[in-house]
Amino acid sequence: MGRIQGLAESGCLTENQLLKTGEGYVFSVSVSWIGQTVGHYCLLRDGLDGTANPLVPFPFATADGFIRKEWPQGKKFNTGLFYDEGAGGVAPGHIWVEVTFK
Repeated sequence: MGRIQGLAESGCLTENQLLKTGEGYVFSVSVSWIGQTVGHYCLLRDGLDGTANPLVPFPFATADGFIRKEWPQGKKFNTGLFYDEGAGGVAPGHIWVEVTFK
């Protein structure tokens, strides 16, 4: 498979953030956390804000951990790509996320 042209990297996300408006694809996500409530989550949403449709959730099975997901052909989003730390229980600055998208 050839190299995918035009990829963007989010850098280290530590709070809710709109990454892209319009249609596109997510190719990889890395999530690291410390001192979080088991069962809490962060997620990517297909939309422009924290009320948009969930695209990919990342539930925390432990208080500290790491998750990496990759989609070689990309996971499509239609309206926009929004990173959401989820509701309640988040200690600011204790969840770090990087997203590769186009």
